[in-house]
Amino acid sequence: MGDVVFIAILIAFFALAVLFVRACDRIIGDESVAAGAPDAVDAEKAAA
Repeated sequence: MGDVVFIAILIAFFALAVLFVRACDRIIGDESVAAGAPDAVDAEKAAA
């Protein structure tokens, strides 16, 4: 019985972790926007 409770708690923990990550992604937004910003700055510096 203890094993079943442990597995249930483990599944609940990972489900909450997935929900937390999805909520943070909604708040912060897409990561590709931040990753593309330094390239644009580098292109502007190279053109100058």
